Amino acid sequence: MQNIGRIIKSERIKQNMKQKVLAEDICSTSYLSKIENGNKSPSPEVLNDLIARLQINLNYFSQENEEQIMDNLYENYKSIVLTRNEQAAKDKVNHYMNFEIRFDEPKNFYYYNLYLFRLFLVSKQPLDEIEHFLTAFYAMEENLDERQSFIYNVNANIYHFRKSNYIKALSYLESSINLLPNIQLEDWERADYYYILALNYYSLNQNLNALNYAKKSSAIYESLGYFARSVDCKTLIAATYIQNGHYASAEQILEDTSLFCHQHQLHQFESLLSQNMGFIFALQGHAKKAITFYKKSYNAKTEPLSILITIHSIIKEYSKLNQEDYVRKWCEKGLDLIKENELTDTTTTYLYHFEIFKMKHQLIPFDEKLIANAIDHFQRINDIKNVQKYAILLGNLLYEHHEYKKAASYFQRSTEAMYQLKYINKWEDLT
Repeated sequence: MQNIGRIIKSERIKQNMKQKVLAEDICSTSYLSKIENGNKSPSPEVLNDLIARLQINLNYFSQENEEQIMDNLYENYKSIVLTRNEQAAKDKVNHYMNFEIRFDEPKNFYYYNLYLFRLFLVSKQPLDEIEHFLTAFYAMEENLDERQSFIYNVNANIYHFRKSNYIKALSYLESSINLLPNIQLEDWERADYYYILALNYYSLNQNLNALNYAKKSSAIYESLGYFARSVDCKTLIAATYIQNGHYASAEQILEDTSLFCHQHQLHQFESLLSQNMGFIFALQGHAKKAITFYKKSYNAKTEPLSILITIHSIIKEYSKLNQEDYVRKWCEKGLDLIKENELTDTTTTYLYHFEIFKMKHQLIPFDEKLIANAIDHFQRINDIKNVQKYAILLGNLLYEHHEYKKAASYFQRSTEAMYQLKYINKWEDLT
């Protein structure tokens, strides 16, 4: 069979298996490396042992034309990246993982796995199930051409961004800036890159860069007729103005975007736009007006996690108004919704939010351990803003209970979180 080495290499990488592990008691690692690179043909005995250890059946390997496979995969990749359809991504991942492909062209082997890597990311697979792609490409990085390196950098960025490692994530994208003049990209790929770059700059409070690239991306998407993706960019532009404190500009952009959505029948963005409008009024101290928009967003939503986000927003505004009955009502709505869904790290986040708000308003007894566990939870998922927020709260509550030493330790922890949010290490760097 042609390219048996590539089949073995592909399967080994897919199974996150090191060469040393596969070769053990079968052949030397260097011999396996030569087989995988096509420099040696394995003996029948070695081939059978390698196939047995990998548990693959060569009869199932696709006989479809290699270029047809790659053309089809690219179209699926393009469609799913542009629609961000999580279910379609899952379906295609399952499709491509259920049969094996042998590659005559090394470049196709790399593109195949790069495209599949992005589909895994869109499908929101747990990151520990995707990490093997990152590990494999890190090892093979020097073999990639410039276009492949560009795609790898985008994928690696998304992976690290989802882990909230924003500085590391951005480094991958910025390393691709120098590649742009040397590679041919379709316009949609350039828009995708600019949007992801803008999102990274926004997350690091680099607002001028975020605005620049979000506007570039929006213009390209709109010219191509990908109006939903343009709305993503416009929403990011509004969020950047909010982050800058330019609330009037943000409000105007959201109003214009709402008209744009109505014009192009993009009704799926109604809840997002209302949520952001509510946030603008919340930051300006207009709690009642914020609640009106948040409730509009709540009524337009169907996805449980998204609903939890809005419930949390509503609770915060009622908390500001000291309306304990409504705090209780909406906390119970959120907790009931969590009970109806599988408890994951994400819903655990909201479980802590709701229980702590009830505690803050003395609807349940003070529980130091609960808040301490919440702080540890947010530290573990790298949500440093909530580490700071709840460390301040616990410090204040402990102070009220005359536990001054414990209170001081949590005030110190909130200070450390503030340093981390500002990306500084020393007191002297505070300005």
